[in-house]
Amino acid sequence: MNLAGVLRDNAKNTPDKAAILYRDQSLSYAETWSEVERIARYLASRGISSSDRVGLSMAEHPTHLIAHFAVARLGAVIVPMDHRWTDKEKHSAETAFNTKLVLTDNDDLSVDVDVQLPELGNDDADLLISLSSGTTGKPKGAIVTHGNLYQRFVSQWNAIGYGQDDCFAILTPFYFGAGRSFGMSLLAAGGTVLIAPPPMKPPQIVAVLSRSVVTATFIPPTLLRRLFDLHEHGQAPLLGNLDYLIVSGEPLFADEAHDVIERICPNLFSYYASSEGGGISVLTAAEFSEYAATVGRPTYKTTVEIVDAEDAEVGTGTVGRLRYRGPGVATRYLDGDGNEQQAAVGGWFYPGDLAERLESGHIALRGRDKDVIIRGGVNIYPAEIEAALLAHPEVAEAAVIGVNDTARGQIVRAFVAGNASDESLQRWCAENLAPYKIPQEISRLDALPKRSSGKVDKKTLESL
Repeated sequence: MNLAGVLRDNAKNTPDKAAILYRDQSLSYAETWSEVERIARYLASRGISSSDRVGLSMAEHPTHLIAHFAVARLGAVIVPMDHRWTDKEKHSAETAFNTKLVLTDNDDLSVDVDVQLPELGNDDADLLISLSSGTTGKPKGAIVTHGNLYQRFVSQWNAIGYGQDDCFAILTPFYFGAGRSFGMSLLAAGGTVLIAPPPMKPPQIVAVLSRSVVTATFIPPTLLRRLFDLHEHGQAPLLGNLDYLIVSGEPLFADEAHDVIERICPNLFSYYASSEGGGISVLTAAEFSEYAATVGRPTYKTTVEIVDAEDAEVGTGTVGRLRYRGPGVATRYLDGDGNEQQAAVGGWFYPGDLAERLESGHIALRGRDKDVIIRGGVNIYPAEIEAALLAHPEVAEAAVIGVNDTARGQIVRAFVAGNASDESLQRWCAENLAPYKIPQEISRLDALPKRSSGKVDKKTLESL
């Protein structure tokens, strides 16, 4: 299949229905498909054809969302790129993924080029290189086919329940997996997408989501927590109009989940997923009263196992590594050097979480088995920040850890040995890292603690 064909069929069946709302603009399905074809012609005029890799590095607006389907229309491959990245980070991603073209907001996409487009393909070709959120440098990415992504959408429609009758407000960047996935999923379902570009202050978020047309949205926990102060005791839930309030990126703490149901929206859904493998499990609104400390049960057509170090499945109540597989899970990946690798035997994907399964079938997360910081639902890899710090001429040693933070999940803390001033380090990081990767705390040490192997002892750093 070609995923663009699903949108084309929606344009045939419901041409006048609103597909995308943005500020004072409304695009029907017929108009949206016309834009897909026009941008596809532009891409074709720039030499893009089947299997070519196209970077999308734009802010949040209808053209960015539509460009995903235009790339798909040509049988080319989407490479998501954060428009907030520095030039160095963008160049690194372009090189790692061998992009033929990168679309930015500086490109004049308003023109219509007279180019003959190919017929829509029917084979399950590659569609997307899905990076872990926040990955740059020498990034790794899952190769997602048209069929993989469509099956992820089917899983969302079945497990959560939204569809063609809903208007889904997108508050997060399309670069990140959730914003991209939910935006494309609603258009594939035949629903309406309302684009509300970040950043927004809490009162603005509530104003957008309180619009009578909006029935669903996704909010990461870090953003959701900022809404609590707007709720007054005895007041009705702030967003009681929503049929679906989806939280993803990181789990809510159990007490927070109960507060969200009481003060923000009773129709809360927790969606546990990864950018590489798609949906893993869902905790529905009716289950929070008893299972708020879990991430729910495996989503539609997804098999989840908890295994030991030898990949043998462990029993309920035992902590092990979580792995999963299903029709939406990619089976091919690009390593840090851009070489293609196959998934583990059996098509299993390991998201890097430790978990245990309860007797009820619900899954409780117990930690991470990877060295990763999750800030606001975005995966940040310490090695990348450490490399940037160590490139500073006055830094002798550097190590980075995550520190728990109730507002953002985790923040970045750096330990540095050397003579660089704080001001110099902040300028250096701003020139070499995206804003959300810059350390919020920098601690000075004469020398970093080491293990007997000579490696930095991060366990000791965590206790400082």
